[in-house]
Amino acid sequence: MTDEGTHEEQTGSRGAAATDAEIASAQKSVGRRRQGIASVLLIVAAIALWSSSRMRWAEVVAEDGLGVPRNFEVHGSDWSPWLVAVALLFVAGIVAQFAVRGWMLRVVAVILAIAAIASVIPAVSLITNGENNLFAADAIDLDPKYDVTVILTFDTPAYVLIAGAVCAAVAAVLMMRGATAGGMSSKYTSPAARREELERKVFADRERAARGEQVDSDGNERLMWDSLDNGMDPTDDRD
Repeated sequence: MTDEGTHEEQTGSRGAAATDAEIASAQKSVGRRRQGIASVLLIVAAIALWSSSRMRWAEVVAEDGLGVPRNFEVHGSDWSPWLVAVALLFVAGIVAQFAVRGWMLRVVAVILAIAAIASVIPAVSLITNGENNLFAADAIDLDPKYDVTVILTFDTPAYVLIAGAVCAAVAAVLMMRGATAGGMSSKYTSPAARREELERKVFADRERAARGEQVDSDGNERLMWDSLDNGMDPTDDRD
């Protein structure tokens, strides 16, 4: 009867270990999927901001009284010179999410979210102010000798910019969730944390052996060598 109970106990512990491994594997898979989606969104956001900076946002028609009126094009890089810099920041965010974890990843996510929100401001200004937005003339440093007669604005670049900002904001949310859900994988665990984990395993195996339960010899041998590598004597009894 005791042997059957011991066998059931061992089977249950192995099942629990297998379940924990499956949960860890599932969490890792979800984390990688989030990283992949966030990376794609940041790439799209960077392309959107760069494209918007190259597009024509407005056209200024002005005359100097000496000849026919001239047309001056205003591009996104004129209206908001920092659009390309923000696009590069989004690209850097892709690298950062694979390089850092924990609170550092949360900081990166917050920075990307702030950049996404800030990048919407010029787009909203372009759409809401509409035609005859005198900022267009200021953006290209129009020579004072010209008198502005007409300013035409184009909304398409603004919507492209907003779409890119939304993608970056969603990517920041995914990165934040990934930072909150879990830390580094076991191969990046600090030595102190690794030592603590090994101690728990050593004493758990010792307790099972004291109760007469079977302990996996192969796993126990590997655990012993890991313990010695981490400066811990697995044969040292503790109260």
